Amino acid sequence: MVAGSHVKAKADAYDEGKALLGKVLANQLAILVKTSQIHDQTNVALKQPTETILKTLDTLFPSQQEVSLAVQGDCLFLDDVKLRVDIHGVGNMIFMIDEMKKRKVGAVIFSRGISEAEIRKFCWLFGAFDTRLPDPFEALESGLRQAGLSHVEVEVLKETKETVASSDFFEDSKEMAKKTYLDSVGAISEVMESVKLRQAASFKRAKRVVQSMIDLIMQEDSTLLGLTNLRCHDEYTYNHSVNVCILALAMGQRLGYSKQRLIELGMAALFHDLGKYHIPLEILNKPSEFTEEEWAIMRRHPIFSVKELLRLKGIDDMAIRVMIGAFEHHLNYDLSGYPRLATKRKVSLSGRIISIVDCYDALTASRVYRRIAFSPEKALQMMLAEAGKAFDPILLKLFVNAIGIYPIGTLVLVNTDQIGIVVATNPKPDKGDRPKIKVIVDQSGKESDGPLLDLSEQDEGGRYRYEIVKTIDPHQYNIDVAGYFL
Repeated sequence: MVAGSHVKAKADAYDEGKALLGKVLANQLAILVKTSQIHDQTNVALKQPTETILKTLDTLFPSQQEVSLAVQGDCLFLDDVKLRVDIHGVGNMIFMIDEMKKRKVGAVIFSRGISEAEIRKFCWLFGAFDTRLPDPFEALESGLRQAGLSHVEVEVLKETKETVASSDFFEDSKEMAKKTYLDSVGAISEVMESVKLRQAASFKRAKRVVQSMIDLIMQEDSTLLGLTNLRCHDEYTYNHSVNVCILALAMGQRLGYSKQRLIELGMAALFHDLGKYHIPLEILNKPSEFTEEEWAIMRRHPIFSVKELLRLKGIDDMAIRVMIGAFEHHLNYDLSGYPRLATKRKVSLSGRIISIVDCYDALTASRVYRRIAFSPEKALQMMLAEAGKAFDPILLKLFVNAIGIYPIGTLVLVNTDQIGIVVATNPKPDKGDRPKIKVIVDQSGKESDGPLLDLSEQDEGGRYRYEIVKTIDPHQYNIDVAGYFL
């Protein structure tokens, strides 16, 4: 089988090295702009990001005179290389895109010979100008000229259909789903940073992105569910929280929840692990088994989550239901989990839903202590063995029906010797083993932008045209499943 080498070849054609430098540049620029807005230009806090930016530019300059960081639509480009947005550093990537658009800046161009002082001055000016000015671009450009910055310039943003901020920003559902997913990661990271800094968190942005998720899921949930295959070891908590939210909403939608109840469920799922920021990193990221004392600390994170949610202003009925869902997600269906309750009571529906989706996403993700994730089918087998104990058996069956026997993102070999990725489940419960797959490797083992195969399709004799022979471990062939949903 040569599938892995062909898929890898596609990735190699993309200038990964330059893209990585672009992400570093965007990330450090965002940090420097933010820092410049609260500190004087001479403050020591500006030193490290400035040095990193200059080092990154110096790495690029030997082969070119200028380096351009540009916005096109909802993407950043380093020169002609599109910076593929991933989970790591997504907050700063989104920040730079938004801030450039606010100032009508289509590109920032750095020239060879730029100094640390010019970089600092540019970022200070960029952050200082009021974006509510009639022409923020003209104000910024004029400021750069007056400051005598000869090695950095800006180009005006070309207004296109893509740059209009509206609910139909992306016509394509795939792009809309990706934007919603990444906005959600940005929202959860924003709140958790506030928790770390002991600041009162605002949940307005989070509520908006949950509403966007609901709108997408109610239209067609396959694309958004596909993005739960995105994995980032370094940003596990943010990634995991968004995935749990999406999976919980998919279940709630199938249960016939109203939009208001879906918002409550989504918010509880998104912030179910909020309290983990009270857990010391040496415990949270421990690669070996916990001691009894460490387990005692870990088991308190649902309580910590509730304490953080209680800090919100204007506690109302919705906030209380969000707290309950977050508190209960480790109680277990038979109350054998944690925290221990003084009085036995039934776990709420939200708590039982979050418990199931939280476990599934955790099992199918690589962790500090388990680098290789379980396959979706293996994870479901393990969970089904705990039905009636850890999980509500009826809800667990609903979950299996919702994500399918072959969940979206599963890599499969079909009887035609083609390899495909499951991109949509079959809505009929009795056809859970008949999903739709996108062919990515043809019969000869070559990478292919192949057709969409509906495994429920039958020939004139009533026989199924396609059969799944087996599932495939994507790691074995170096196939990035998540990339096909981006």
